[in-house]
Amino acid sequence: MNRFQNSCGCADRCPPPCPAPFPPPPFPPQYVLGPTGPQGVQGIQGVPGPIGPTGPQGVQGLQGVPGAPGAIGPTGPQGQTGATGAAGPQGPQGIQGVAGAAGAAGATGPTGPIGPQGIAGAAGAVGPTGATGPTGPTGPQGLVGSDGEQGPQGPTGPTGPTGPTGPSDTRAAAAVADATSVEDVVEQFNALLANLRAAGLLST
Repeated sequence: MNRFQNSCGCADRCPPPCPAPFPPPPFPPQYVLGPTGPQGVQGIQGVPGPIGPTGPQGVQGLQGVPGAPGAIGPTGPQGQTGATGAAGPQGPQGIQGVAGAAGAAGATGPTGPIGPQGIAGAAGAVGPTGATGPTGPTGPQGLVGSDGEQGPQGPTGPTGPTGPTGPSDTRAAAAVADATSVEDVVEQFNALLANLRAAGLLST
């Protein structure tokens, strides 16, 4: 309440009976604020008033952070395969493309099994005889090997049957001693031949 208000706290006159007016404030009309008193008990909430008209739309806010993707749902059942359509007409053949590079040689495969023996073909004609080649040079004479040891003398064979008697002839060759070793066989054989020629029993 200020000094221009009445005792009712309003500018108009109070309805009768009007209380006595307050005495005028002391000079100067400037109050010193005292300490704030304690807050009173909150009163009962009043009846909500009617909803006012909708205000204008505010400015659109910033785009929010995208949320995490949701889990993938189960796959639905597969639909039936549709009927195959009719084949369209074949188009014209395209231009021959450039030949590609040759690929790397593949590994050699394993050897296959040998097939059965085929029928022998007819013998071919004999070709012409080739020219005789030049005679090669004579090689060096090899070394003469040493004489081997004399083998043991074999047993005397059986005496053969006596031959038929020839015509009487008084000629006789001189006797030749029997050979006793390999060394004198040639000598005794040559002596026998000489005696036979001398007796006329062997032509010269």
